[in-house]
Amino acid sequence: MGENEYPQDREENEFRYLSPAWLNELAKGLTAGAVRHPGETWRTIPAREHVWRAVRHCILWLAGDDSEPHLVNAGMRIMMAWETSGEDG
Repeated sequence: MGENEYPQDREENEFRYLSPAWLNELAKGLTAGAVRHPGETWRTIPAREHVWRAVRHCILWLAGDDSEPHLVNAGMRIMMAWETSGEDG
């Protein structure tokens, strides 16, 4: 089957492009964070701070640091930044 494998209209939200494994890692990281920092205290941190912490994780990953799951941590921080920024699509 080719381009028209699924003849229905394009979906507004293409969830098939989300990686279940990635979402699972984010959920595991968020769960571990909730144990260490109960009460969703991340919601009190400004979006810009979450972004800078995400940048830090990306830089450490690029530098080859493997002391933490930096890409997962960066992803969590970006989600937190989005949540606290007021941008709700």
